[in-house]
Amino acid sequence: MTPLLLVLTASAGWTISTASSGCTFYVGDRQGDYAPVRAECDWSIAPDTLHAIIGDLTAHKTYFSSVSVSEKVGDGRYRQVHVASGISDRELIVDMGSDPIPSGIRYWWKKSADQTGASGSNVEPNHNEGKWEITAGEDGGSHVVYELFYDPAGSVPGFMVRWFQTAGVELLVTELKTKAGA
Repeated sequence: MTPLLLVLTASAGWTISTASSGCTFYVGDRQGDYAPVRAECDWSIAPDTLHAIIGDLTAHKTYFSSVSVSEKVGDGRYRQVHVASGISDRELIVDMGSDPIPSGIRYWWKKSADQTGASGSNVEPNHNEGKWEITAGEDGGSHVVYELFYDPAGSVPGFMVRWFQTAGVELLVTELKTKAGA
């Protein structure tokens, strides 16, 4: 990514928080108490390798340390339990799917309007919406975009929110890269 493109992306409502592991990480403009997060990565990993990982929706718990449950509960609906040390687990039903985009696939999710299938024994987040976009990059590699807007609900200390919006997103994206063998 060129410096000019970084400036243009940052000026479009995103502020660069850091860069590491072939990625640039951003925090968006606040929406209430929380801000969306974004990562843009260029990796020398074949897109098909990443599609196989991200496309296997029930396996998310095996490579993202923040997901302890990811199970299908209906057509395009999945129950997920999110974990983080120091706060109560979050649980919700998400609608998940994928759409073709030029040179790749967009995998998306959003909190379902129908929470039937949730156990009710964990905190239900107020909002969970995001995407992975995996497209062909240079030299057989991949260009990866991750975005998330998450309102965890309940009592979450401000330092935990700030950690997730920086180091937590870096960890999540690095876990994908590690799972892909890079």
